[in-house]
Amino acid sequence: MKTGAKRKLEIKTWEIKTDRLKRTDGSLRIVFLADLHDRLWGEGQEQLLEAIDSLKADLILGAGDMLVAKEHAVKMEHALLLFEELTKRQIPIILSNGNHESRMRQQPEKYEHQYEAYAGRLTSMGVRILSDEACELVHGSSSVKIYGYEMPLEYYHKLRQPVYKGEDLEQKFGRPDEKHFHILMAHNPVYFDTYAAWGADLTLAGHLHGGIIRIPGIGGVITPQVKLFPEYDRGFFERNGKYMAVSAGLGEHTVPIRIFNPPQLILLTIEGVA
Repeated sequence: MKTGAKRKLEIKTWEIKTDRLKRTDGSLRIVFLADLHDRLWGEGQEQLLEAIDSLKADLILGAGDMLVAKEHAVKMEHALLLFEELTKRQIPIILSNGNHESRMRQQPEKYEHQYEAYAGRLTSMGVRILSDEACELVHGSSSVKIYGYEMPLEYYHKLRQPVYKGEDLEQKFGRPDEKHFHILMAHNPVYFDTYAAWGADLTLAGHLHGGIIRIPGIGGVITPQVKLFPEYDRGFFERNGKYMAVSAGLGEHTVPIRIFNPPQLILLTIEGVA
């Protein structure tokens, strides 16, 4: 196995305070991964593993595109290696699907049984995959609800950005209650306002690779849908008390360049104030 060239990895940390969690429960530390695209970070994923270990997470969440899905040429071995090593840390790992995993799952005529092979290997390691599913995580005396949303593929087509009002979200998950802190893993960040209006306290997204090329003071230049100057390219956003973290991603594909746009690992700390 070739060793990936060592490169800069940006680590970003953001803090959220919420009355949905109890102050006495202490902070919930979440390492957030997105858009690995099967990149190898040093021999055995050593560089990335060391960075994750340094963040001392309680939970690892991944919002999709861990692999590269091309017809009859899926690349997944480096992603599987990462999660095989992470499961040795005895930290819960929960993933959702991005557009690459979704098209593998939804288009078996093109990808045959590759999604089942990928998901099966992850599940056998103890990784939880949420595909239009939700699960509950107990944190002290409080509760966090985590949703893995698989957005319909039409919202990923190039040169188009369909209107999205969230009916699909409500049909799949209902409406969030007031008792939990709700984390929505939704790969495409473009529709943050809709996610927030639905009731996601925190949305985790990626997909836009930070805009690929960034202009200082302006932001990302272009998205995978070939839209110029996206609003939610990378970073931390807030709307009426709802938050979204958008990862610039840990890898690339198709256009393997980054300018003023380093790969990114994110730590989110959620503190209760109730």
